[in-house]
Amino acid sequence: MNGEKPYDFVLFPEKPPERKQGVGQDRLREGMLSGTLILTLETLTPVHVGSGYSDFVKTQNAEHLAALQASKRVIEGNTLRRQYLIPGASLKGTVRSLVEALSRSCVRVTKHNRFLPHGYGGCRNPENLCVACRLFGAQDYQGHLQFEDAIAPTGSLVLLGTPLLWTPARNRGGLPPRYLEGGQAKGRKFYFHARPAQGADPRTCIKTGTRLPARIHFTNLTQAELGLLLTALGLHPEHPFPIKLGGGKPVGLGSVQVHLEEIILTQGAESVRQTGRLGQATRLAGDALQKAHTEWCKAGGTLIEVDALEEIESILDKEGLNTTAPADPY
Repeated sequence: MNGEKPYDFVLFPEKPPERKQGVGQDRLREGMLSGTLILTLETLTPVHVGSGYSDFVKTQNAEHLAALQASKRVIEGNTLRRQYLIPGASLKGTVRSLVEALSRSCVRVTKHNRFLPHGYGGCRNPENLCVACRLFGAQDYQGHLQFEDAIAPTGSLVLLGTPLLWTPARNRGGLPPRYLEGGQAKGRKFYFHARPAQGADPRTCIKTGTRLPARIHFTNLTQAELGLLLTALGLHPEHPFPIKLGGGKPVGLGSVQVHLEEIILTQGAESVRQTGRLGQATRLAGDALQKAHTEWCKAGGTLIEVDALEEIESILDKEGLNTTAPADPY
């Protein structure tokens, strides 16, 4: 670990973001890829995405006031029950952060811009966007990706006690000194994987070993952009890693392995190109999926910074799960 800190930084690329106009979503573009990634999210440690509410949770011996996992109410038959989930917005935020770090993308901050390398300020012009803003959206520009909520199966919830989290001391400029080097931000921060530490802060979580179905819809992507997305999900065939999402990352929560089950192509498939019509979607699975997956990730190399990929692969190394996260202030 970085001096016993539970995180490290991915350095900014030497060259500033490359910006250009997005292709938009007014129609499906010829020669571009549209469809759906069919995924499974496997929790390697408990995952907590807060609902913003706390309530008393009963155990065998007591009641605990706990932070509650995100959920929604559903009606099944005549019964109203609660489904626990990983919100699509949470997965989207995690994947966007990884896309930004892997590529020459902007830093979307409204303050602390003076600490950024030259040219890394957020995209402001919808006709001049970095690759992350083109994929995920920016002011006055709708992104090309939609993330569905991932619903946890019944019986997946667990009550955990985790250490209290704290905010590092900041200097007068607003950033903690440890985040700076030579007066500039070191890079983008990511937390190591680790076994959860125990503490006195109760929260409900989706337990370890849960498998949640998930879907990401994509519209008008190039092969390189789809390869970049797959790499950010930890699915590069030569550089795999689990991702981290939700709350409690410093204390070992949120480690998730993403599995690619199949891809549904509604544009870019051979049948669509031959007929000129959408017709039936093409499902890629097995060897066909593996071949296309490899080709797209290879194409993604034109957008991916090699040093950044190696740094992310090192920080998010699954071997970190053999150590325990810090329980005390770090």
